[in-house]
Amino acid sequence: MTADYKTCAAVWISWIPALLGLGAACSSSNSSHIPNTIAAPADNVAEVSVDYGLPSSPYINGLFATITVCVPGTSDCQEVDHLLVDTGSSGLRLLSSVLTLALPSRTGATGGVLAECSQFIDSFVWGPLQTADLRVAGELADGLAIQVIGESTYPVPKDCTGSDASNVTDLGANGLLGVSAFLQDCGPACAAAPGANSENPGMYYECPSTAAGGCQAVAVPVVEQVSNPVAFFSQDNNGSIIELPGIPAAGAPSVTGALVFGIGTQANNSLGEAAVLRLDAYGDLLTTFSSNGSAVTAFVDSGSNAIYFLDSATTHIPTCSDADYSDFYCPTSTVNLSAKILDSYGSVPVGVDFSIANAVGLSANNNYSNVAFDNLGGPGVTSQSGGTTNEATYFDWGLPFHFGRNVFTAIEDQSTPAGNGPFVAF
Repeated sequence: MTADYKTCAAVWISWIPALLGLGAACSSSNSSHIPNTIAAPADNVAEVSVDYGLPSSPYINGLFATITVCVPGTSDCQEVDHLLVDTGSSGLRLLSSVLTLALPSRTGATGGVLAECSQFIDSFVWGPLQTADLRVAGELADGLAIQVIGESTYPVPKDCTGSDASNVTDLGANGLLGVSAFLQDCGPACAAAPGANSENPGMYYECPSTAAGGCQAVAVPVVEQVSNPVAFFSQDNNGSIIELPGIPAAGAPSVTGALVFGIGTQANNSLGEAAVLRLDAYGDLLTTFSSNGSAVTAFVDSGSNAIYFLDSATTHIPTCSDADYSDFYCPTSTVNLSAKILDSYGSVPVGVDFSIANAVGLSANNNYSNVAFDNLGGPGVTSQSGGTTNEATYFDWGLPFHFGRNVFTAIEDQSTPAGNGPFVAF
């Protein structure tokens, strides 16, 4: 099984496919709050933090990591901090304004530079593909195809629509570290020849010219696409775990946790009693919510800074009247909710209790000093980039879901003690 154009980051979701048919239900599990521990430093453990973010771009509920990138095969390296850890996308994407190394470009079939438009539900990032060696904790990924975003040599193609987030102000980070359940950021769809009736979504371009319109959509073999760096490690390469402690209802000014590589490969990454929920070909599972009862498409995404779900008409939770917080829910008092997360077949229901607080109140009550919240939520985001996503039909279990849990993401076709990925477990 391989991903077919499924990328998400922050509050960005590429598109939500039609709901798959449900399988037979299994007995319910209520193990959503297994006591979690944070892994101690080790070769397969990278420290991650939820903090204020970059000085120029404060970030609420941003999970950040630091990596080292090198010119391939050399010791010419650069450390890059404040990369958003994103289980909703695959691949390393760095802002060109941050990158100081001269990395080699990747070229297409006719010799032109390859570039990519990573299209999300409300924005996109654009930039060329380059090759780098990656170091994170004690893990190494050599010869990795990465995207350098915001590099202005090649004008953005007209088919790359939505708002451009290829800058530090809109991205709020120095780049994205995509560690999703998929090997590549697109897969076989982008390896198909573009054109009428093609499944190719037009993510990859070859740029023989720097003039406007000089980049044309092309097919790129799967092995040449921007890929999940975890799969390139020599060990601990079947997935990752985000481990964050629980936090107070009022929030916290910073939180330190761990990004653990591998599932069942070492003593510190065992699945233990975590419930395993298998994903469909798009990285989705299902969620049932008390106010509507029916199963809707859902996904677990550390790159989303809130739990984005349904809409006010369905949840009966008002959105914020303050324009700066209009993307969030603002109940008059904190509401305590429950849902069931199921695998893509409608099986293995896991009960989840969560709370949604008034977003304006969360900020005002702590004089804007706290940046980590486990009770921040909002309605689903409506597509602004050519998609047809209905905001009332999905659950995005964003970073608030991760506090107080160890959340496993197993990569497609990679072997684990619970079988091959893709799956999530918690």
